[in-house]
Order: sequence, then C-alpha cells, then structure tokens
Amino acid sequence: MRAVGKGVSVAAALDNLERRDGPNRVFERLRRLILEGEYGPDERLVEGQLAERLGVSRTPIRQALTMLEAEGLVEITPNKGAVVCSFSVEDVWDIYDLRAVLEGHAARRAAGRIKEEELSRLRDVVEAMETISPGRFADHGEESRWLVAANQDFHGTIVAASRNGRLEKLIRRTVEVPLMFKAFFWYGERERAISNHYHRQILKALEAGDGERAEIIMREHVYEGRDFVIRALKEEMR
Repeated sequence: MRAVGKGVSVAAALDNLERRDGPNRVFERLRRLILEGEYGPDERLVEGQLAERLGVSRTPIRQALTMLEAEGLVEITPNKGAVVCSFSVEDVWDIYDLRAVLEGHAARRAAGRIKEEELSRLRDVVEAMETISPGRFADHGEESRWLVAANQDFHGTIVAASRNGRLEKLIRRTVEVPLMFKAFFWYGERERAISNHYHRQILKALEAGDGERAEIIMREHVYEGRDFVIRALKEEMR
C-alpha cells in the first residue's frame, strides 16, 4: 500500500479514497445484500443504519442508492426515502419471460465459447448445491441466502462465458431482482431437486458444446421457476 504523502493525514487519505471509490464499492455491497435477501421487498433502507453497517459515511450510501434506483432494485420517494422494490404477479411474468430469452441466448453462445476453468466452476457449484449436508446452516434464511449466491454463481458463470458484455449488462439490469431470495426461501426439497436437475442438464449440454440444447434447457429451467414463484406469490396474497 502506498504511503500517505507528507502533510496528508490518514483520515484525509481515507476520505479521498471514499469519495473516489466509495459509491461503486458500496453499490456492489448493497446490491448483494438486497439480492441475497438481507433486505426484502418493501423494506426501508435507512441511510444512517446502512452507513453504520458498512462503515462508511452517508454520502456514498446516498449515491449507491441512486445507482440502485437506476437498476430498478430500489425506489426512492420524497418523505419516505428508499425502499427495496416489490413485484406483482405481472412483473414476475415479464421478468421471467425476459430472463428465459436472454439467459437462453447466453447459454447457446456459451456452449461454443466456455473455457475449461468455467466448466470446472460450474461442476463445483452444481455438486455443492446437490450435496448440502443437514445442519450446515443455522436456519432456513441462511440456507436460502447461500442458495441464492450459489445460483447466481452458476447463472453468472454461463452469462460471462457467452463473451457478450452487452448481454451480460442487460441481464444484470433486467433479471437480477430481490425476488430471487424469496423464490429460494419458498423452495422445498422437491423444487430444489428440480432446479438442481436443470442445472446438471445445462452443464452436460455445455460440456458437449450443444448450444441448441443448452438454450432449450435454460429456457425450460427459467419457466419452471417462473411458474413456481407465481403460484407462491398468489398463495401469499390470499
């Protein structure tokens, strides 16, 4: 680490670093907390509490919340502040339809471009999700957050392997939503087994370099998830 220049205090140097890198760094941390269910739909995001939790001032928190609003993860309204976005049944239908098209296309492209280290990563994630040992997690919430992160790792690796930066950014902005945590929180053993089966079949298609099959299975996987989430949302609304 480069030494602080003469006449510049450590506090001042850290303040300069926060102003330069703070918003992006805080944005990524907050984004992950939202996507992994630490903050759920309709939950208020209080600047002071977030600043204390992340160990930063309110300025990068405020800037990060504005960036999250641009991504559609947070809604900021006068006199109410920032809240995590919630989604209706219609929203879920639209989001998953987009996800099926975009991630299906990414899987097709990835089949001809994926590297061996990426396939190895997918194998590790698939095996980890298939072999969760009883008692590994403190509670269902912790387990669900782990599953969300692992699932994002699986899908994110495939999207990255598509070698299309524009597609990757589009998926990030339109597909990754706070609802993912609730989906895995609602999942029972049957739903997890179905999801794991799709992951295993997608992996096999990628290993074989079969883009058409990878796309078809990815779309089926997404639609299966969509139908489950819509059923669960409707049950919750009763």
